[in-house]
Order: sequence, then C-alpha cells, then structure tokens
Amino acid sequence: MFISRRYTAFANVATDYLSLADAKSHLRVTSSSDDTYISGLISMAIEACSNYLGYSIRKGTAKYGFDAYTGSPAMVNPINGTNIPSGNYLRLNTRCLSVVSVSYVNDSQAVTAFDAASWLVSPDPMGSYSRNIFFEDAPSSITDDTIKYIVEITEGFNPVGTATVDPDTIFPATIKHAALLLVAQYYDNRQAIVTGTIQTEMSLGFHYLLDPYKIQIMI
Repeated sequence: MFISRRYTAFANVATDYLSLADAKSHLRVTSSSDDTYISGLISMAIEACSNYLGYSIRKGTAKYGFDAYTGSPAMVNPINGTNIPSGNYLRLNTRCLSVVSVSYVNDSQAVTAFDAASWLVSPDPMGSYSRNIFFEDAPSSITDDTIKYIVEITEGFNPVGTATVDPDTIFPATIKHAALLLVAQYYDNRQAIVTGTIQTEMSLGFHYLLDPYKIQIMI
C-alpha cells in the first residue's frame, strides 16, 4: 500500500505552464508594478491545483514509498501477459510519465535496486494516470520499517510546446484556465476574510475544470 511521496527535483517552473503575460492578460493588467506579486500568485495557483489533483503539475522526479505489495501473493508468474493483475504488484495512481527505478529496503536498512529483469511496468486502462509495476519475485530480506519499497518516477505534464512527446502528456488548457481563475481570485482578494459582500461559486468553474484530471484514490 502507498505510504508516502517526496519530490526530489523539478524540471520546470510554474511560469513554464502559466506565463506572466498570460496571467496579466487574464487580469487585464498592463502595468509592470505588480509583476512580482502576480508571479507569486502563479506559483501559488499551480501548486494549489497540484494539491487538488493529487500530483504535481510541474514535471519532476518523485519517490513513492510502499509498505507492501498490492494484491494477493502470486499464484502464477505476474509477467505472463494476463490482462487482470494476478500477482505481486505496486500501484502508482498518479500522472506517471516514466518509471526511473524500483528499489526495496533490506533488513540492514540499505536501499537496494531490484534487478531490471525482475519487474515490469504495465500501463493501466487509465493511461498516463496510473501504472502497475509487476514483480516476478520478492526480496530475500526486507526491513521491518514502514517504507519497504521505493519507486522513483517522473510525473506531471510537459509544458505546451514540448516537441516529440505524446500529446497526452502536454499541459491541458483546462487546468491552465483553472489556475488563471485562482490567480484572479487572489489578485482581487488580498485578505483572509471578505466583508460585506455576497459571493457565489461560478458554475462550470474551478472544480469543473480540474475534476477530470483528479486522482480519485491511492492504494
């Protein structure tokens, strides 16, 4: 089961996904006096959207920790081409672009890489939103600590304009617009409270734009 996640590096900054020029156009701001403030709002909006979605929008390297295999012990070789997962596997419910490495922590607390021939990444029916990693066997020794398996992956979206990549990995315009809505909201409201106004959430707004890309569960 999934236990924890830690980001170790990012290949892109927030403005690679939502530029200052685009944000100012949305805000109808022509002056440069608020450029630094708006740039901060862009970073906040991309991070807030990432938190809501359940994974990083910015393309980066993440390590996922698991306390055990997912599923029942294998009755057959899990690398036998069956369509239904039937063996020992780890499930990555995220915007996974690629798997970098798969390791376990042995009983001496040393992080040890699995032999490349002992595991296989299989695409999930959800496409780029999930990966199952099937294992042919289990480690000969494993730690008693919580984190027993570590999977390092590249996740997120490629910025618009990235060449020679799967179009499905490109940052969607709908998520960008959701981030623009947040930038506008916080640009116009600079306090933690709103006094003397009646506000209503916009129909087909922030959640409507993001929900199709949201990770629903993590097991």
